[in-house]
Amino acid sequence: MGGSQSTRKLSVDNENAIQVSQEALDRIQAQLSAKQAEQAPQPQPQYAPPPPTYDPQKRQESAAEEAYWARRIENLKRAHEKINSGMVVEYEKTLKEANELFEMVKADKVVNKLPPCQQEKAKVLECYSENPNKSLLCSVLVSEFNDCVCKSRIAAVTASS
Repeated sequence: MGGSQSTRKLSVDNENAIQVSQEALDRIQAQLSAKQAEQAPQPQPQYAPPPPTYDPQKRQESAAEEAYWARRIENLKRAHEKINSGMVVEYEKTLKEANELFEMVKADKVVNKLPPCQQEKAKVLECYSENPNKSLLCSVLVSEFNDCVCKSRIAAVTASS
């Protein structure tokens, strides 16, 4: 029973179905379109400001002010160039003086490379070699050598200060 499909067809008519008139359908569609129009933001009109109007007097004032500032800038540029050139001259002068001082110091060191009192030293050494066991005989020469060394030290200190 019931193992096979039935070949009969059944159709039911729904007589209680609601029918909407075309007029009601048009009203509903109009309401929907009105709601959608309200929801859509309306673009704000963009107003461009009117072009500014200048009178001839304001134009003259503006031109005079522009000329004033142009002159002022030129004057400042000239003053800057003058100061800058003065600084360059002073820099070169100072550099030249410093180089001259360094050259003097180098030349002085070359000239004074030999220790001072070489003659007195030679005399003292000669005296000691001639009198190996009698050092008191060379005391006068040693005293002269000591005086020479002291004088050269004083000269070096006064020259450096």
